[in-house]
Amino acid sequence: MGPVELASCAFGQSSKISYIQMATAVCAVVNGGNLMQPYVVQKITDADGRTVKDIQPTVRRRVISEQTSKTMCAMMEQVVNNGGGHNAQIAGYRVGGKSGTSQKLDSADGKARIASFIAVAPMEDPTYLVMVCLDEPHSWTTAGGSLSAPVCAEVLEKILAYEGIPRDTSLMLEENSRQVSAEVYAAEDGDTDDGL
Repeated sequence: MGPVELASCAFGQSSKISYIQMATAVCAVVNGGNLMQPYVVQKITDADGRTVKDIQPTVRRRVISEQTSKTMCAMMEQVVNNGGGHNAQIAGYRVGGKSGTSQKLDSADGKARIASFIAVAPMEDPTYLVMVCLDEPHSWTTAGGSLSAPVCAEVLEKILAYEGIPRDTSLMLEENSRQVSAEVYAAEDGDTDDGL
C-alpha cells in the first residue's frame, strides 16, 4: 500500500466489501461493539412444522468498546435528526443512520456511483437495520441521503409497525415543534435548509 492508497483508505475508498459485511459492521457499531456471525434464517422446520435446526446469535468477537458504540449511536442519530440523513426520519421513532455516496473505481464511467444509506431503529434499543444501495442511479443526484434514505425510512416504518413497536408521542411533539421552527426560519429568510 503506497501513500495514495493509504490516504484514500482513510475515508473508505479503495476497499471493497459486500453488503452483508457492511450490515454486519454497522450492527457491531450499534449493538454495543460485538461482531456477530450473520445468518439468513432463524430456524429450519420440516414438512410437519417441527424445528429441525434453531439458529442462535453467535458473537465472533468484540471489535469496539461499549462506550464507543454509545458514542457512534448518538452520532448516527444526529445524522438523521440534524444532518444529511434527515430523509430517514420516521415520526415517533428514534432512527440512526449513515449515508454513502461511493465512487465505483472499477467502472468505465468515471462518474459512476453507488448511493447508499443504512438506517437503524429504534435507537434506544437498536433492533432493526435496513440498507438500501442504488448501483449507478440515473437521477438528479447520486447522494445516498437523498435517494436511499427515504426508502430506508419507508421500509423501517413498515417493519416497526408490523413488529408492534409503538410510536413515542413525546418524540412526535418534538418533531412537530422542530418542523414549525424550520418553516418559520424558511419563511423569514426566504431560504430553506435543504439546499434547494
